[in-house]
Amino acid sequence: MKKERDNQKSSAESLLHRLEDLRNGRDEMNLCELPFAALSERAGNRRMLQFEVEDYDRTSGQTICRSLIVKGDPEFGLPTEKDEEIYLGLLKYSSDFNGFSSPEIFLVRSALFDLMGWPKSDWAYRRLALGMQRLVGVRLSYQNLWRDNRDKQWRDQGAFSILESFRFRDSRLITGNASFSEHSSVFRWSSVLFDSFDSGYLKRVDYGLTRQLSPTARRLYRYLDKHFHPPRRRVISMDLSRLAYQHIGISKGIALDKVRKRYIAPAAEELVQAGYLVDCDLEQRFQSLKRGIWSAHFECTTAANLAIAPVAESSRIVSALCQRGISANLAVQIEQRHSREAVVTAIKALDEQRRTGTIIRSPDRWISKAIVAGFQPSGELEKSRLRPERRIFRARRASKS
Repeated sequence: MKKERDNQKSSAESLLHRLEDLRNGRDEMNLCELPFAALSERAGNRRMLQFEVEDYDRTSGQTICRSLIVKGDPEFGLPTEKDEEIYLGLLKYSSDFNGFSSPEIFLVRSALFDLMGWPKSDWAYRRLALGMQRLVGVRLSYQNLWRDNRDKQWRDQGAFSILESFRFRDSRLITGNASFSEHSSVFRWSSVLFDSFDSGYLKRVDYGLTRQLSPTARRLYRYLDKHFHPPRRRVISMDLSRLAYQHIGISKGIALDKVRKRYIAPAAEELVQAGYLVDCDLEQRFQSLKRGIWSAHFECTTAANLAIAPVAESSRIVSALCQRGISANLAVQIEQRHSREAVVTAIKALDEQRRTGTIIRSPDRWISKAIVAGFQPSGELEKSRLRPERRIFRARRASKS
């Protein structure tokens, strides 16, 4: 019995170690083609999303209409961008837990919160429960759009959910001799989705990057990363209306000019800053073909695939930064431009702030500012009355004065 508990403890520790590598995320390629969730946290009274695209089928020589209908749970409503965030976290967790060898996953919620950058608060536990309810209750129906990776065909796929079930355990009721599985909550992927996992219709993504992006930029990244195939295909040009309204899920009630300026352009800029897209001006990014019709242009950088490089190929500094959610491209730049002492100090400051439960929405921006300003762990958290983002740091320049 003791040997079994020791083995389970070792497995749990190994899982937590794998979860630290934020670059090694996963995405199911059907679900990143068209969105299954509302783009904002508030879906209002909407109970259904519908997306349609037309594609030319080379086999039949005809234009085919492909569609997705998303129906929310009658009680809990449609999934939102926060539920999409949970979904991506569960994919990463499942990949590291058992490599998708089984649809049933034992879940340690505190480890999932650490992975997603959420605080271990009452809000987080309640929000996770709501998200799981929505992922169980949602119904997705595909017409000519579900890719069967086993026979390489596009098919119809009747209504199915993302999760089949889940059960949370209250750790306060568990005895000290309980096994890892008894300590854990559990969830189960739906049979349709797990069959797609099992067929290998998954792609690697930089999970740390998805965590720091805005909802619109995250959708854009997931869609583009599916269709980029460097070095053969590093450029994507497509109709802006189709991209925005169908693949990103922006409301059709928003005028295309506003979509271009307030949604897609800022989202693309986030990916430029992250080192994923090549920078260009707005005239190059968007081209007016004729009145009311625009095309959008994107090119991935040569460093865009750094996220999937083995850890062994990276230096210890780059690896440490990536494990904390810093994008791979920025991590390489930081190592090249700053001293090891300055970077290590900033990493320690970042770790200390997260231990207080503070959510850092953009690790890239935070670490860059911390290195330049010389933030250091203060060691005086209890005594400080400053606001959270400053109370556990002091600038090195201030300490020298």
